[in-house]
Amino acid sequence: MAIEKLLHLIPMTRVLICFIFFISNLFASDNERFASLIDNMKTLSGDFEQVVTDINGDLVQEVKGHFYFKKPNMFRWNYEEPYKNQIISDGELIYMYDPDLKQVILSALKKLGGVSPAMLLVSSKAKEFFLIDTLKKDEKEWFRAVPKKVNESSFKQILISFNKNQLSEMQIQDNFDYVTNISFIDLKENKTINDAFFLFNTPEGVDVIKN
Repeated sequence: MAIEKLLHLIPMTRVLICFIFFISNLFASDNERFASLIDNMKTLSGDFEQVVTDINGDLVQEVKGHFYFKKPNMFRWNYEEPYKNQIISDGELIYMYDPDLKQVILSALKKLGGVSPAMLLVSSKAKEFFLIDTLKKDEKEWFRAVPKKVNESSFKQILISFNKNQLSEMQIQDNFDYVTNISFIDLKENKTINDAFFLFNTPEGVDVIKN
């Protein structure tokens, strides 16, 4: 069970990085409407529900929790159900913490570049790597980011939606046609969050694994 949790944590980290980096950096794109929606979004917090389905639409994973992010590049992603994990960035390092395994995996943000979901964090020129367009889907306003170099990416596309100018949902389709859907609930935008909130203090007895 512990190993299974760890294996689930790694793809969840990729999803999280997609979200944070997409929000943090794509305001530099040529899509003026998208820019107008997120340019003033300096901090954001709330609850999330994350569902992963396979190519047949069958449920693979369902998790819930709370998230916080602050530009540039700081976030705290707390998984609460069905198990507890944390993924935290202090702006320079990412900490993947599993309290049951009593271990934290430490990675440098600067090593997460390239044409992948992770590059959306470290790149200030996302429009050079992605094609951005606007979609009309149900009553929400959707935007799509497609990597220009598909053969170098671990995903096919990222969709992100706004409902009445507020962040609503994100979908990631990977190269195996698994779809991760994240719904955002009870959002609080541009509330003060101290930088210290994004620091990770390693608990006593926890193994640190440097990636």
